[in-house]
Amino acid sequence: MQQEDDLRGLARVMDFMRAVSILFVGINVYWFCYSTLKEWGVTFEVIDKILWNFQRTTGLFSSILWTKLFSVVFLALSCIGTKGVKEEKITWAKIHCSLAAGVVLFFLNWWLLELPLPHTADTVFYIATLSAGYICMLMAGTWMSRLLKNNLMDDVFNTENESFQQETRLIENEYSVNLPTRFYYKKKWNNGYINVVNVFRASIVLGTPGSGKSYAVVNNYIKQQIEKGFALYLYDYKFPDLSEIAYNHLLNHLDGYKVKPKFYVINFDDPRKSHRCNPINASFMSDIADAYEASYTIMLNLNRSWISKQGDFFVESPIILLAAIIWYLRIYQGGRYCTFPHAIELLNKKYADVFTILRSYPELENYLSPFVDAWESSAVEQLQGQIASAKIPLSRMISPALYWVMTGDDFSLDINNPKEPKILVVGNNPDRQNIYSAALGLYNSRIVKLINKKGQLKSSVIIDELPTIYFRGLDNLIATARSNKVAVLLGFQDYSQLTRDYGDKESRVIQNTVGNVFSGQVV
Repeated sequence: MQQEDDLRGLARVMDFMRAVSILFVGINVYWFCYSTLKEWGVTFEVIDKILWNFQRTTGLFSSILWTKLFSVVFLALSCIGTKGVKEEKITWAKIHCSLAAGVVLFFLNWWLLELPLPHTADTVFYIATLSAGYICMLMAGTWMSRLLKNNLMDDVFNTENESFQQETRLIENEYSVNLPTRFYYKKKWNNGYINVVNVFRASIVLGTPGSGKSYAVVNNYIKQQIEKGFALYLYDYKFPDLSEIAYNHLLNHLDGYKVKPKFYVINFDDPRKSHRCNPINASFMSDIADAYEASYTIMLNLNRSWISKQGDFFVESPIILLAAIIWYLRIYQGGRYCTFPHAIELLNKKYADVFTILRSYPELENYLSPFVDAWESSAVEQLQGQIASAKIPLSRMISPALYWVMTGDDFSLDINNPKEPKILVVGNNPDRQNIYSAALGLYNSRIVKLINKKGQLKSSVIIDELPTIYFRGLDNLIATARSNKVAVLLGFQDYSQLTRDYGDKESRVIQNTVGNVFSGQVV
């Protein structure tokens, strides 16, 4: 209601401006054609006095142009408020012609009053040209206002003003990823490219669910890097969405590799469609520190809240206990039983039997000293609390399917081995991510170490929905793997997600070391 009142008020102001403009035209005729008007009997004494007073105080009629100029000014002001109406017949050419004709007829007609003709004829010619010129300028002003307002209303979201020229060249090299784009510029849609010419500086793609992270960026990375012969590690949170794209594209582009790669899948949901791989194979571990790394990765994936509590007694205790068991399996009979399922089963035996066996190995004594001290001093409650901190989370992972996949050796995790390149897809399940993430985290941490070496094939690590899995050593991989030709692409929804699941320090390191950021719809 208020807006309608404002519009009506504006319309009245514009009408008043036009009336003042017409009044100045009338005053011009009255003053400069006075003798003819007097003969016609249309002069008035009151008006004469008012105009003479204006002349004495302002010199308004000292030139024939002053009243015309005031008339045009008020006419222009009145046209500003003209409502915009879309009219295809209105063009700038017509506006220019009408305006030019109006200016000539309105301003350049003073000489008509000096023609050697009867005063009546001079006046008629003058009034006719003055009126015609005024009407032409009124038409031009109205059309101009309508056209400008219509153009503005066609772009209510300021699209034209905010558009800009973008990269249209395709800049390629043997490692580049070129993302096709479409952008609006100069009233038309153009094709362009986002050229990621150095993929080894790592990339992040951000966007809320449904913003097109996978469609626009992740899928293109997978396809183009397979076309260019990259070894590939792919974490597929919603298996098999990305896996199918990678597999089908590989079948059509095997010619991009000097040595044809093999395609491997790790899938805990359906072991019949999964290859088997032991992430803590004895050949991967040369020192007890490797066992600790494996234990650390498993426990922090099972207990995300521990990430921010590293160093606490009840956080380190289960990690050290599991590390000791893994290293025992590594050195027992040459590592024949060194698998994650065997470690879980051994941990769930009676602790008295477990400690007796582990203490028989000198290299494990220091690792086990906190537990043995509690055992020998009869601090049973403390000891049971330490052991339970390891048993309870790991008991969630007792699954025949998981055991089957993690005890075989169908392939090794050195995916960028020039002699045996691989495309490895690791599938998760949103309904079971808390269980599977711990096991998958082992594969991740092992792969990070194996691929980040010199003299290997160019490779890529693509992780969609990063916060759903704890990727031990990811910050170090981003910072150091560029020289070893390892490209990293991380996809997630928001930085706050990363901070929540990786902790503030590690999250900041990842954010600050990544070279390319693709941002979609992010709140």
